[in-house]
Amino acid sequence: MSEFTLEDGRKAEKVENNPDSLTKVTEVYVEPKPTKKLSQRITERFCVCEREIETVDEATGEVVDRVVENLCAQGEVRAVSREGSSALKAVEKRLSEKTSRGAILFGVIVAAQLAALVYVLFFM
Repeated sequence: MSEFTLEDGRKAEKVENNPDSLTKVTEVYVEPKPTKKLSQRITERFCVCEREIETVDEATGEVVDRVVENLCAQGEVRAVSREGSSALKAVEKRLSEKTSRGAILFGVIVAAQLAALVYVLFFM
C-alpha cells in the first residue's frame, strides 16, 4: 500500500494484489471530489462607494438575505440597508395583487370588444 497525492490535490492510495503469477491487480482509491456551493456573493461598486452582500441558500440557490453598505473613502461603513426574505415576499405579494386586478380588467375589456364585434357582424 502506497499513499500519494493526485494532480488536483486529492489523496490517493494504491493497493496491488497478485491473485496468481500471471495476473496483477492494481486498485487506486481516491478521496471524493469536494463539492462547492455558492454561499455568499459580495459586489463592490467603487464609483458609488457601495458594497452589496447577498447570502444564498445552498439548497435552492435563492437569495435569502441582502445587505447594502455605503462606504466612506477610508473604507469604514457609514450606513447599512438590510433586506431580508420577509421584505422580498411582501413586495412580491403586492405585485401579484396588482397583476391579478390588471388581469381582470384586461379580461373585461376583451370581453366587451368581443361582444361589440359579434353585434356588428351578426346584427348590422
